[in-house]
Amino acid sequence: MNFSSFVKSLTSVATGQAIEAHEPTGEESISILNPNMQKQINFHLVTELNNPIYSADEGIQRIRKVLHLSGFDLPSLYEPDREGDELVIEINQFGNESLTSNVYILYYLDEYGIFDFYAEVGDEARMDELLSDGIE
Repeated sequence: MNFSSFVKSLTSVATGQAIEAHEPTGEESISILNPNMQKQINFHLVTELNNPIYSADEGIQRIRKVLHLSGFDLPSLYEPDREGDELVIEINQFGNESLTSNVYILYYLDEYGIFDFYAEVGDEARMDELLSDGIE
């Protein structure tokens, strides 16, 4: 066996091999439908947004970074408001229309010239709750 055949045997994926990891029923599932995955993403969002943010673009890029690590792509069409905003954006995991979630984003410029950001991934009911009541 030559080296290229050896590498190919290590990296080849059998049909259906990754399906279990995408099913929302298992504890180790990476699907957004898994509540543990949502909690993990939200934890990483809080951690990433905890450091000082000096521009709205920087905060949106930090949110994009966290979502990207979980297979989401935040649409780049959103132009951040320089003073602050509150919005909900629908996102798809792995580009799959059946693995859809929403991300709530709230940010504003404080009196020190630093942006305070909050972001959370959740279902439509949670997004409606956040939009109507604000952050709990």
